[in-house]
Amino acid sequence: MILITGGSGFIGGHFNTALSYLNDNVINLDMVNPPFRTNQIFLKGDIRNQQDVTKAIEGRGIKTIISLAAKHHDFGIGHDEYFDTNEEGTKILCRIAAINDIKAIIFFSSVAVYGLRKDVSTEEMDPSPDSPYGASKLAGENVLRQWAAENNERCVVIIRPTLVFGPNNMANMRNLIRQIDSGLYFHLGKADNIKSIAYVENIVQATLFLMKRMKPGVDVYNYADEPQLSTREISNIIADHLNKKIRVTLPRELGILLGLPFDILIKLTGKNLPISTARIKKLSTATHHSAKKLFRVGFVPKFTTYDGLRMMVNWYQQGNSQ
Repeated sequence: MILITGGSGFIGGHFNTALSYLNDNVINLDMVNPPFRTNQIFLKGDIRNQQDVTKAIEGRGIKTIISLAAKHHDFGIGHDEYFDTNEEGTKILCRIAAINDIKAIIFFSSVAVYGLRKDVSTEEMDPSPDSPYGASKLAGENVLRQWAAENNERCVVIIRPTLVFGPNNMANMRNLIRQIDSGLYFHLGKADNIKSIAYVENIVQATLFLMKRMKPGVDVYNYADEPQLSTREISNIIADHLNKKIRVTLPRELGILLGLPFDILIKLTGKNLPISTARIKKLSTATHHSAKKLFRVGFVPKFTTYDGLRMMVNWYQQGNSQ
């Protein structure tokens, strides 16, 4: 029996599908009901609430926890909220796991723990987060390291994914596809910055691959698909699948200036608009992360980056553009 925290979310939905095919029984703990159909069990609850976590675990024969629950959005979340879930929620999860003699936890962290770097990030690098989200994820990792150190039979896998995309994802990648589809998207300068991304079905299968190979102690793995593509390459692939052309290239500085009116609208309305100077800067900044460690231990992704982008666009075109 597996417990998934955050099982109603985008990645959680794909885990439930994959585990259903494998006939594995799953208990899901989430604050909202799932927006998808599944034969798995869903319990409404919050990992920050010890009673909710106890109810999801106690007497259910849970052997492994996959921890997806997190605060991760760029907008509308305060500094303390990140740590309340990503660190304090992980402490509660570890505490109840220990009480119930659960010895295996897989924790979804993030490449945000590395901060923005010019070089390629690998698991051997010292984390240097530069955002509350990245710092809170690193704090959650440290909670798990302490939990594993308290008992030499405990197994922890920490997965640091890049931007995860795929069908049912309503966040950054769909916003990019919508902008390209609308004709409002433009290249910023050379747009040759690498943007590591991860197709959701690949990362689910990578997690299940690692789950079968868990051993005492803590293992850390990045996840990003291959080939690694630049912003220009990603946007051109999307445009080709949409039968669109990206006809405009602007200097990066001018593009950022064009985001200023949207910043004002965000401030006035409180709405999380798909365009802002922060999003433009983020899109034009290199985020290059290596997953070679995972590939070296034998994981082979089913889909390439090209495959994932094509399937995401196909999903978008099947009535998921709004």
